[in-house]
Amino acid sequence: RRYVGEFREKELMPIAEMWEKQGKYPTQELYRKMGQAGILAARLGPGPWMKDLKAMGIPVVGHIPAEKYDYFHEWMVHQEIMKVGCPAFSGGLGDGLVIGLPPVMHFGKGELQKRVVKEVLTGEKRICLAISEPFAGSDVANLQTTAKKSPCGKFYIVNGAKKWITNGAFADYFVTAVRTGGKGMFGISMLLIPRCEGLKTTQIPVSYSSCAGTSYVTFEDVKVPVENLLGRQNQGFRIVMYNFNHERWGVNVF
Repeated sequence: RRYVGEFREKELMPIAEMWEKQGKYPTQELYRKMGQAGILAARLGPGPWMKDLKAMGIPVVGHIPAEKYDYFHEWMVHQEIMKVGCPAFSGGLGDGLVIGLPPVMHFGKGELQKRVVKEVLTGEKRICLAISEPFAGSDVANLQTTAKKSPCGKFYIVNGAKKWITNGAFADYFVTAVRTGGKGMFGISMLLIPRCEGLKTTQIPVSYSSCAGTSYVTFEDVKVPVENLLGRQNQGFRIVMYNFNHERWGVNVF
């Protein structure tokens, strides 16, 4: 608690209220500082990734042994960040990471997984979760964004829209639920989509500040390598439900 509190007082409190009023997005530099301090990784809770932090040059917050870091420690990290008293500002400091990176950690494959996890935990890249749509908010099983295989079989071609995507305005990666099969839950897959040609984000006016980067995301013939599939094709609904466990726990903490 003291470790994160000291970081908050030094790096966050001097800018939080001003950025909240201005609607300023968190900078890449601030994300790197959070990454180097181990705070981004700490917000994900305990898991096998904690033992990999040392190799990335990232400390465990409070210099806790990696194997002893638990959900109580994570709870304290979230609380200390929220003490800035600016909800959109604190939301911009990695809410997208908290819900967007776990699917990559649990269901990503090979070198892609290793690279993206390191980029995000060090603060070099930002990530978000893109599930809700203008047509299907909480009705995940009936989402409409499509991903169809290209004739060569090397890409998914993604078309559709997502809405209310936290941190989407400045994210580099979009963990996206798409329809690759028929109707219902057994036609959904999860793709890791980098910001690229055909992907556009637009800030959505919300009741709190815009510095959380809540966005509307559109996909127009976006080419995604098939290697970016998370888990198995048409099994993405299970990933969404699995991911909700930690996400909903985090909501209670906040």
